[in-house]
Amino acid sequence: MNLHRIRVRKASGEYEPFSVKKVRSSLQRAGADEALINQVLAYLKKHLYDGIPTKKIYQKVYRLLNQLKHPLSLKYNLKEAIMALGPSGYPFEKFVAGVLAHQDYQTKTNQIVQGRCISHEIDVIAQKDNQCWMIECKFHNRPGTKSDIKEALYTYARFLDVAQTGQFSQGLLVTNTKATAQAIKYARCVKLMILSWNYPPNKSLRFLIEKSGLHPVTCLGNLNKDEKKRILQSGIIFSHDLLKKNTKDKLPPALLKKARSEAQRLAK
Repeated sequence: MNLHRIRVRKASGEYEPFSVKKVRSSLQRAGADEALINQVLAYLKKHLYDGIPTKKIYQKVYRLLNQLKHPLSLKYNLKEAIMALGPSGYPFEKFVAGVLAHQDYQTKTNQIVQGRCISHEIDVIAQKDNQCWMIECKFHNRPGTKSDIKEALYTYARFLDVAQTGQFSQGLLVTNTKATAQAIKYARCVKLMILSWNYPPNKSLRFLIEKSGLHPVTCLGNLNKDEKKRILQSGIIFSHDLLKKNTKDKLPPALLKKARSEAQRLAK
C-alpha cells in the first residue's frame, strides 16, 4: 500500500494526507524507540484505508501496544484520557491546577472573587513570584470541538473586571482541545494567554503533561468507565497519587489494588 495516497479524516470532518511523520512524532513523544516505531508503522501499513478517521488510527496503535503489553500504551492514548475526565469540567480544572503546581505555582480551584462590577467564580488561581493568574478552563469531551473567539472574549472580559481590583496580573484560557486561529489572534492582540492541546508550540498542554509525566487516572487501561469515575469522585486525578499511602482510605481495597498495578506500570 502506498501510504502517500491515503487520506485521513480528522475529527472536524476535514481530510488530510496520512502523515508518517505525525505518527512517528506522537510515538517519540510518548517515549518509543526506533524499533517500536517501525513495528507500529509496519502494522498500520496493513490496516490503513482511504478516509480512515484519525481516531481509528490512534485506536489501532493503542491496540497493538496493548497486545504487546508495552507500558507505552498507557501514555499513547493521552488526548482521549483527558477527554474522559468529563462530562463535567471540574476534574479538568483540578488537573490543570496540578500541572501548574508541578511547576511551583501555588494554585486554588473554584474560588469566588469580587471584581469591580460583579463577583466571579474563578476556575483556577495560580500564583508564582509576583504573578497572579486568573485561569478560565474550557473542557470539551467531543473530538473536533475547538475553543473559539467567544470563549476568548468571555475570558478576557472576566479578567478585565477582576484585574481592576488589583488582584490579578494575567488572564489565561486553558482548553483540552484546540483553539481557533481567530481566538489565538485576538488573544495575542489583547495579551490574553491561551494554553490549548497544541498551542503554544513547545509549551502546549500536551507538551507540559508529557514533560511532567502527570498522567490522569483515565489513562489506566485495566479500569472500566465506572471504576475511573469512582476514582475521580474520590478526588484522585493523577495516576501517581494512587501510589501514595493515604489513598488507602479513599478507595475500596480491591479497586485500589487493581488501579495501583497499572499506575506502577505507567510510572516505569
